[in-house]
Amino acid sequence: MLASLFVTTLSYGQYSSTAIRYGVKATDTTSNLQEVVVTAKPYPQTKLVGEYNQPAWTLVRKFPSTRVYLMVPPNTIMYEKWLDIRDRRNGPSQIRMRDEFAFGLGKRFELDLYMHTVSDGIAGDYTFKPRGFSWEIRYALADWGKLWGNPTLYFEHKFLNGRQGIEPKILLGDRIGRRGIWGVNLIYEANLGGTKEEQEREYAYTASYGYMVNNDLTIGVSNMFRYNDYEGTSKELYVGPLVQYRFNGHAYINVEHMPGLNQGAKQSRTIIIFGWRF
Repeated sequence: MLASLFVTTLSYGQYSSTAIRYGVKATDTTSNLQEVVVTAKPYPQTKLVGEYNQPAWTLVRKFPSTRVYLMVPPNTIMYEKWLDIRDRRNGPSQIRMRDEFAFGLGKRFELDLYMHTVSDGIAGDYTFKPRGFSWEIRYALADWGKLWGNPTLYFEHKFLNGRQGIEPKILLGDRIGRRGIWGVNLIYEANLGGTKEEQEREYAYTASYGYMVNNDLTIGVSNMFRYNDYEGTSKELYVGPLVQYRFNGHAYINVEHMPGLNQGAKQSRTIIIFGWRF
């Protein structure tokens, strides 16, 4: 508007001096410029964006238990605060917390760094202490839509409670219909070093479905199965609802509550995540 006003004023000044020069009487005129209102709306979550041509919904964590593709585009950073509440059947709840920073490295790579803490103990006598740290690398095998399920390789190296462990995964995910999205993770986890008995192993999968109600709200359901050979061989099965809400272009919150469906499982597992994109 300022540019238009400047050009209009300049043109009128040139016209006035020219009119006087040639004996034409200039008259004072007033013109009203039309008001222009510019509004910006967030682009749809199904819109393909970025270097990898991925849908916008993959740039935020839709499912707490299930990862899909790459969340962080090149040269960007994301922060997440996790609360993982594990309600035991015969004992107090344990709250595992972690602070995560994710970095987009480009060439379909992503790096995540974690700091782990835990609150545990009898009600009224909880202790809070650090557990350690871990790092994770992801690599997508192709740009979005080039391969079925958009397969992504995931590897995490952990230093927790004075021990080392690894957690490789295969991440899959895509859309179902117009508003549906899904994700599946195949997981192996093991401790390294120590005696054979100390090399605990776990085999698991997670599967999640979400329905994007609108551009900010997603609801859905998650399922988890875990088979491990520590604390006695056990199987754990969970299923429950999830919800995610985006406050703006930077912040979002996830809540997922999964009751245990068998005796080997915890009473329930609840994950709450607050995320912020810088």
